[in-house]
Amino acid sequence: MLRRKDFKIKGRNAFYHNWKSCIIICFLYALLVGGSIITINREFDYDYRDNLKILNIKTLEGKTNSDIVNEFINGLRGNKPVENAFLSKTTRGILGTLVNSVSKTGSFLFGGLNAINKLLFKDRIWPSVIIITGALISLLYWIFVSKVLEVGMIRFFLENHRYTKTKVSKITLPYKIDKTTNIAYTMFIKNIYNILWAFTIVGGFIKYYSYKMVPYILAENPNMKPRDVIKLSREMMDGYKWEMFKLDLSFIGYYLLGFITFNISNLVFTTPYINATYAEIYLYMRDLAKTKGLDNSNLLKDNLLDGDIVFGEYPAYDKMLKTSKNSRLLNFNYNRNYSILYLLLIFVLISVIGFFWETFCHFFQTGVFVKRGTLHGPWLPIYGGGCVALLVLLKKWRDNPFIYFIFSMIICGIIEYLTSIYLELVHHMSWWSYNGFFLNLNGRICLEGLIIFGIGGVFATYILAPLLSNFLDKINNKTKWLICIILISLLAFDFCISGKNPNTGKGVSSTIKEPINIKDKIGVF
Repeated sequence: MLRRKDFKIKGRNAFYHNWKSCIIICFLYALLVGGSIITINREFDYDYRDNLKILNIKTLEGKTNSDIVNEFINGLRGNKPVENAFLSKTTRGILGTLVNSVSKTGSFLFGGLNAINKLLFKDRIWPSVIIITGALISLLYWIFVSKVLEVGMIRFFLENHRYTKTKVSKITLPYKIDKTTNIAYTMFIKNIYNILWAFTIVGGFIKYYSYKMVPYILAENPNMKPRDVIKLSREMMDGYKWEMFKLDLSFIGYYLLGFITFNISNLVFTTPYINATYAEIYLYMRDLAKTKGLDNSNLLKDNLLDGDIVFGEYPAYDKMLKTSKNSRLLNFNYNRNYSILYLLLIFVLISVIGFFWETFCHFFQTGVFVKRGTLHGPWLPIYGGGCVALLVLLKKWRDNPFIYFIFSMIICGIIEYLTSIYLELVHHMSWWSYNGFFLNLNGRICLEGLIIFGIGGVFATYILAPLLSNFLDKINNKTKWLICIILISLLAFDFCISGKNPNTGKGVSSTIKEPINIKDKIGVF
């Protein structure tokens, strides 16, 4: 018999000694798997037969594919489309289209597919394709992300039982140690069994608890075969399923409190408390399994999880990471120092990459190929200049990707805004306009562009620049200098030519009718 009160006390103590990380990891898990964060009661129409009437062909006349998908998703949910006067003013751009699509469908996935359909394929994809694609992506996400992250979160709570400085990053441990496939497959089989048993009503209830220990066993030993994990869980829970059910019932008061507080109490206390309690029960059941000599219980041999409280972190973490193939493949030295030669070469190479990125995006949005930028060559210096500026100015923040992302947005936004003013002053023309984009500033910068620059800055700093540097390391120094001199000379020549005759035309630039007021524009800063 399980003494529920004792395990709940232990779980509460484990939660208290690292409460911030416990709350954050539960919040992060709910966010990533699509769980509820804060809920507000709404009225729903649960008669799906009435909702499905919106798919009657007569009601779809004159409607786009995206409208059909919007109505289908909201019909299944019993929701009305969300209309927002502020968002409806956003008529252009990837982010604007995405915001509007997500608002209408109430689903980030299907809203995103709708946005792609509108932007890239001009609403020519069949609604059934979008729906099937969304369902397939949802299934893959559930298998390879949601269920894997569940094991990662459980690993956190197993370590948190003893180690007071267990980090939230443990939620991604299955990916880092290259055990994703085995964990995903085992969890998939476990859930298929649960679904099949659910058809027997009573059997579904019993088997739910029979397989309860599967993710915990995987969290301790992700190398075990699926059939061994499931069998061991079943044997561990033999005689304890009713006790576990009573444990779940004992938390009903906390769930009612969560309902009253719009899920806030669940977020900051109940969910981490319950997870910590279940971790305590697993460790107890695991010891019982070893005592009874259950098959494969000898594979549960992570003895570092046992013992007195330690004011630190799980000590074998670095050893676990060293065995990972992924960690070796992604071992880019983002903290390296870049010489003048490397900065010049990276400037040109990123400028070329930026040109192809802009050209690719414009082609897929309009179906027309145009050569973007003010220069005549295949490069956009604003990309290369922005990347070099980040590498030089933000070196001390490279160990903090979030801060680096924010600063990347700010710096690239300033560069783009000032470049826009300069081009209008010199050429009285505009090469881009964000008017109509979501949260734009004078049409010169917008939130969508800043986010893309922020993501691009992080990607360039942590992956692309080190990758290019690794490639350049294989070239001898004299050859690198020769290549650098040639490329910089060509770029300088292009600047001279384009200074008088910039690249212009339809889809590239537009004439500014009103003269720019430099005091007003600079005054924004």
